[in-house]
Amino acid sequence: MKQNIKAIALFLFTTSFLISCSSDDTAAIDENTFGEAQLYFDNGVNGDKLILGASYTNSNNERLTINRLNYIISNIIFIKSDGTEYVYPKNKSYFIVSEESGINTINLTDIPAGDYKQIKFGLGVDNQRYLEGETAQQEFWDYATSLDMVWTWSTGYRFINFEGTFTSDSNPESINFQVHQGSNSATDNYREIMLNLPTTARVRMGDKPSIHIIADANVILDGINKIKLSDNINQAGTSAAIMGGENLVKIAANTQAMFKVDHVHNGSGTEH
Repeated sequence: MKQNIKAIALFLFTTSFLISCSSDDTAAIDENTFGEAQLYFDNGVNGDKLILGASYTNSNNERLTINRLNYIISNIIFIKSDGTEYVYPKNKSYFIVSEESGINTINLTDIPAGDYKQIKFGLGVDNQRYLEGETAQQEFWDYATSLDMVWTWSTGYRFINFEGTFTSDSNPESINFQVHQGSNSATDNYREIMLNLPTTARVRMGDKPSIHIIADANVILDGINKIKLSDNINQAGTSAAIMGGENLVKIAANTQAMFKVDHVHNGSGTEH
């Protein structure tokens, strides 16, 4: 009899515990409340951590020493499982990730409480925003200037600033390289990236999910399109630069596969 009572008590306790946990995980969403979220960009190179000044060999058999990786993230959208979207206010939705400046996080506020399964963002500055003129975006333009993410106003923003030195079989001596992705009069190289979240990002008042995104710098030159820096050396043989033309269009295509979500931290105190 005592064993039966103990078994019943254990069953009731376990059931109560599971219901409690389930209730916590699927807590009712107050549609009239707002929360925060963080995007954390973890820069790497083909599975390795990106360390500025370190060298990495790609499948083009070129050894790159990376000294700079900066890029613009913009037009952030959170998407629920039913396809409902929350578009982050456009005038506040332009950010820069800079490895050399230690800027890896984007903190977002006033997001409607909800369970989000996907995130979408732009790489660069869209043409609509750029055509609003310098005055309308003076604050961000000045910020981008301070991080070497612009040319002149007439030529616009650098969406990606990827620089360093490299060697190859045909060029054993170290040569400077620059890859600057941006739009120009010939091509619009702004790209949108859609990412699935491996677990739901639960935005609640007081809970701030942190979405951990891996950014693979190797993909810039060594993605679906293989771009050799040694094929882009200037006539003087002193540097290789890609800032326009067909190769830049190919690089823009590569960068659409540059990002993936590694994991999501939910709850308070989860910021990086």
